[in-house]
Amino acid sequence: MKRSRLVPALLTLAVALGATPAMADGASGSGAPKKKNSDDSTSTDSGDKSGFKDGVADGSAKYAAGDYAGAVAAFQKAVEAAPKNPLGHYFLGEAQLKAGNLTEAEAAWNRASLAATEKDAALRAKILFCLADLKERQKKWDDARAAWQVYLDWGTKYPEAKAYAGSGTSRQGMIDAAQKQDKAYEVVRQRIAATKNGGVFTDLSKQPPAPATPPAAAPAH
Repeated sequence: MKRSRLVPALLTLAVALGATPAMADGASGSGAPKKKNSDDSTSTDSGDKSGFKDGVADGSAKYAAGDYAGAVAAFQKAVEAAPKNPLGHYFLGEAQLKAGNLTEAEAAWNRASLAATEKDAALRAKILFCLADLKERQKKWDDARAAWQVYLDWGTKYPEAKAYAGSGTSRQGMIDAAQKQDKAYEVVRQRIAATKNGGVFTDLSKQPPAPATPPAAAPAH
């Protein structure tokens, strides 16, 4: 599936930087997840502020160095220190993704989404963006389309989140195209299967003919 956007790794990195939605939508960026002071969190329970801050700082440094397993461990400590702070779960998801752990990344972002409130509108928009993008990576087209709709709905309800409607809508359009392409490929696969069985199947609008039944052998005299 072709996408008119940054390659997934760079897009994810841009989001991890704490970039604005405009950067996540197509501008370039590089570096590790930026640390946010735990005192700025709008979480209802910031937990152990010192432990959270140290975990995020350590995780950011390891992320920048390419030690994604180490970043995962550090961000997990930040989450343990302040489990209701959505930022820790968000960073943990970024590190899990870079480490190749897609299931764990999704779980972290789901927790971040639950922890983020309307007071964290911009952060939750980024989280929803990550979740929708992840569904695309997994080629779960129906889930991805639904996830982009959640992103769009959030942006409509909370304009201060500065979600980009054009981005979500265009991604839904690309998903529709991918699904259409998959259906076309399925017809081709049927054609290939038919020819392997000795049949001749050239009309893609029709089902392949059933294999001919060989004539019965003449009775022996």
